Amino acid sequence: MKNRSALSLPPLLLAGMLCLSAPSALAADWLLAAPNLQVVPGQRFEVVVIGEGRSANWPARLPASIELPGGAPRIALELVAIGKTDANARQRRYFARWPMEITGVATLALADHASARLLLDAGAATRVAAPARFPTAPMAAEAAAAPAGVVAATPASAVAPMGAVAEAPADAAPVEPSALGFHEPMYFLVGGKDPVSARFQFSFRYRIFDDHGVVAESFPVASGLYFGFTQTSLWDLQSESKPFRDSSFRPSFFYRWAVDDPDKRGALALYGGYEHESNGKEDMPSRSIDTLFLRADARFRLDDSGTYLGIAPKLWTYLDREDNPDIARYRGHAELGLRLGRDDALVFSTLIRRGTAGKLGTQYDLSYPVRRSVFSGVGAFVHLQAFKGYGETLLEYDQDKETQYRLGISLVR
Repeated sequence: MKNRSALSLPPLLLAGMLCLSAPSALAADWLLAAPNLQVVPGQRFEVVVIGEGRSANWPARLPASIELPGGAPRIALELVAIGKTDANARQRRYFARWPMEITGVATLALADHASARLLLDAGAATRVAAPARFPTAPMAAEAAAAPAGVVAATPASAVAPMGAVAEAPADAAPVEPSALGFHEPMYFLVGGKDPVSARFQFSFRYRIFDDHGVVAESFPVASGLYFGFTQTSLWDLQSESKPFRDSSFRPSFFYRWAVDDPDKRGALALYGGYEHESNGKEDMPSRSIDTLFLRADARFRLDDSGTYLGIAPKLWTYLDREDNPDIARYRGHAELGLRLGRDDALVFSTLIRRGTAGKLGTQYDLSYPVRRSVFSGVGAFVHLQAFKGYGETLLEYDQDKETQYRLGISLVR
């Protein structure tokens, strides 16, 4: 019986059981299971937490971490309970969003129950299957009586419904892995001409009120408030002193409202708020603008492999442009972003701006994932970028640039 059960395990789980074995797991009172051992970066995934009856209090949130191979730092995230369950139930479903930057095989572990661990594969969206249904035949006893060298990390297909399994409510939206998250693409690219330069960008956003905090529980609408910050710099690598030609700093305060399609054929996020942009300089080289903006980010899934089309229009009005009063002639009041590809494969994107005087600025990005052999499972992408026209930097907003090609690495795309 035991041999037949072991042979039926998926290869990924069997490898995880051999690699993650620990004697303490046999006596653990908490286990982890999953309806599906494949997850998709940036998308929702579910796990089942199994406890020893009354010893499990089933909190609304469980702190967890993603452990990467090769001794890389752990990535913290929270598991959020789905629906309601009886306090005496012996299992409960939780969900979260798998971080975009993590691909390949990684280990999910509960922070307060070290023996509750589960190998998940974020290697390819094409291998993601529909969640399996829980069988009625009890098999949890076999998992608890596993021989030494087998970790208590069980596939959902081997877990009996010891308690009612909560159905996901229609409005159960995935949550951010933490209050601090990624905002816009982050990359470091080298190339261009006259002079040869590096262009790099980093960006983050911070959710001001947690949706389970005192403020958000009293005023649920507050959970959509964010602070964002993006810096884009152009670094001259050809001149003798290697100066920074210009840097753009963009702090923002905005509201984000996300809508998920129940059929998983698409998603929509709406943003609105205030943004300041400045190059941080004084007197003549100073450039700055203040805007109110509205932005939409829509994704439409094109096929079952995960290929999607993304459309991201943005509109703004100027509150202040004293340092550069004619900037609307070159930057205008709108831009359009387009994306086509798959999160685990090639992605092509473009950003188009058109000024009121017909001046164009266009950027094209092509990126492809680099696997764990380079960055130990942390998402990284070979990135080719081309920019042409007006507005590559805030300082040179009114200068027409011939096409600049740069190649490098991006961490978020």
